[in-house]
Amino acid sequence: MKKIFTLLTVVLSTLVLVACVTVANKPPVLTGEGFDADGRKTVVIDVGDDFDPLEGVTANDDRDGNLTGSIIVRGWDEETNDSPGTHTITLTVSDKEGLEATLTIELTVRSEDPSARPPIIEGVNLNQTYYIGSGTWNPLANIIAWENEDKELDITENIVVRDTEGVHYDLDVPGTYTVRIRVTNAAGIQANIAITLRVIRPDIPTSLPTGPVKVEIWHAMGGDITTWMRQAALDFRAEYQALGYDFEVIVPNGTGNYDTLKANMSNAIIERKLPNMIQGYPDHVAEYLNGGAILNLNPYIEHGTFGLHGADALSDIIESYRLENQQYLQGGTYYSLPFNKSTEVLIYNKDALAYAGITDPEDLPKTWQEWFAIAPQLIEFGKSKNPTEQNLVKAGAYDSNGNGFITFTRQFNGAYTAINPQTYRGQYLWNTNANTFAAMQFVKDNRDIFVVPDFWDQQYATTPFAQQKVAFAISSSAGVRHNQIEIGRLPVADQFELGTAPIPYNALSPNNRAVIQQGTNISLTDSGTREQKLVSWLFLKYLMRADVTVDFAIQTGYIPVRESGITSERYTNFLNQTLPGMTDLQKANALSAQAAFQQRDYFFFDPAFVGSSRARTEVGLAFEMIITGDGNIQAALDRAYSEASLGS
Repeated sequence: MKKIFTLLTVVLSTLVLVACVTVANKPPVLTGEGFDADGRKTVVIDVGDDFDPLEGVTANDDRDGNLTGSIIVRGWDEETNDSPGTHTITLTVSDKEGLEATLTIELTVRSEDPSARPPIIEGVNLNQTYYIGSGTWNPLANIIAWENEDKELDITENIVVRDTEGVHYDLDVPGTYTVRIRVTNAAGIQANIAITLRVIRPDIPTSLPTGPVKVEIWHAMGGDITTWMRQAALDFRAEYQALGYDFEVIVPNGTGNYDTLKANMSNAIIERKLPNMIQGYPDHVAEYLNGGAILNLNPYIEHGTFGLHGADALSDIIESYRLENQQYLQGGTYYSLPFNKSTEVLIYNKDALAYAGITDPEDLPKTWQEWFAIAPQLIEFGKSKNPTEQNLVKAGAYDSNGNGFITFTRQFNGAYTAINPQTYRGQYLWNTNANTFAAMQFVKDNRDIFVVPDFWDQQYATTPFAQQKVAFAISSSAGVRHNQIEIGRLPVADQFELGTAPIPYNALSPNNRAVIQQGTNISLTDSGTREQKLVSWLFLKYLMRADVTVDFAIQTGYIPVRESGITSERYTNFLNQTLPGMTDLQKANALSAQAAFQQRDYFFFDPAFVGSSRARTEVGLAFEMIITGDGNIQAALDRAYSEASLGS
């Protein structure tokens, strides 16, 4: 009953957020014949042929109606059809609130010489934003040009910024500018691309507030991490007090779980009583964005004074974390940045593995099939430790139902969700995909030896693992310390040594190794004064500082969010367990981190959109039903699809 109530709370809070909040405006919809799902198409003509990029293209907006007459064409003029080479053309339309939709046409104008090949331009970001005061802007940054598609001759130095239309861009004057670049190769063939540059004046103070500023962050962390966050807030305040400023960060008690935090935030959006900062998973952030509650962080990131520069550079943040946090809208807009990041690892009972004849970590199983092959020995060992509860002994477990479904689906090359890059609407794909079904069939075939915590009426496998009712479990890398704590509570004679390893992969599809990237991020809300928003940003920036994120990782088991943190001397000593004064819990954290980094090349994250949080909940229930329920795979997948589609 408790689980059903929790699920209803999650679903209802999502539906309330979607139904009752003034939903954020959606961009217009641009459509035209021949464009693919990414809004792109390729057109080839001969020199002098007729071609109109607007032919058959329409634009409509749910609020502003037909906007076809307002479509702006960039990268094409009356001379284009007579200019041999390639031309990247963009069609853009905006609604009254400034939200845009874009289509892209790759036009090739064939030369009269059939052997002539056009040059290639790479690395161009077609839509760029410059925030006034954020330094220099180079239209050719990161762009490379090649003589042709063979990419043997670099002609980057031949790229020119055109001024044929008399258009200039001014980095001090807000507006939208078209910046056209061209390169011509030895055959006289061109490649032309038009960049849309938006120059915006950020609403950020140019100096620090001189008066007291108080901000608040809502979170879901437990007591020990709340204590760390409060100390971090005190240290942050002390640093600025030493400079003559008074910035206070309030860290209330955590909600205890993220579903409750999301429900609280949903109510706050409805009542417009928001905190200044909010912790959340990417799928939560997508819904907060849909509710118009969180800020675009790009103006802060790029700010000339308070942005991420030097030792705090954005590029130093782990790339996969950056990608996760800029997935919400086109153009790489950030609406959150990383805080407590983790992944999943396999924990195992060293005594149980020794019973199965494995004592050298190099000999540990690597695949699911190899782990399941030694299940009889692992179960035999567990039964010897639990003679009166032998029916509760299994070989392995997966702590998270949702992660289990998604990871097995990935490893079997199945389909879970996707997102339409034009509309940013999500798609649910799991119930009709044969490989997803095969993944769940594999899970079902092994449910006599591999289960989820609900088998023991538990939320996690922590207690059954300590009781030696299960020999290995897939756990959060940040949660390994809880297993160590549970083992430490046992009588000395019953204690055993815990080991960690990368999670297994599918032996039949080794190229699809996949390890979920998890943990939450922090967003700034659209609440409070300009000064409060700035101080909130400064605290978020502080939490991501290399020394701070390393301290957080050592104390909690999470992963530093910066490359410079991971490679720092202190963190290296921590991983090697040579840091002076390390506790047993910190050593467990180090073992977990070592396993996590071994699989870093296989990290993945799924697209976040309105409804993706609900999808994750429902496929998690399907995973549980397949393992502990009646095992009807298609019925479980169909039910998850139907429930996830409610309100979408």
